[in-house]
Amino acid sequence: MSKDTTNMQTYQLFCGRDIPTGGVVTDEMFNSFIKDELDTLFDGYTISNVLGMWKGVPEITNCISICTDRQDDVLKVAAAYKQLFAQDSVAIQTLAPMAFV
Repeated sequence: MSKDTTNMQTYQLFCGRDIPTGGVVTDEMFNSFIKDELDTLFDGYTISNVLGMWKGVPEITNCISICTDRQDDVLKVAAAYKQLFAQDSVAIQTLAPMAFV
């Protein structure tokens, strides 16, 4: 039985690991963010390690993919990451929903 994705979208959040005021988001810090923010709101998601560019500088980045019909919760996660780690921004890309088979 496949999941109904009629009202869903796939959201990709691009979360840079450099902290503009200095330092980086460590694995421990990121794992705590996952536990406190993502795990409390979503049953499932995918995290990929990617290399982003910000203002001409390469930056280790985590791409979080979530298929959901709850855009407000996606925005809440992005805002939490931005605030917790003093980020200039969190990029969000909206795609068609994933297919579940």
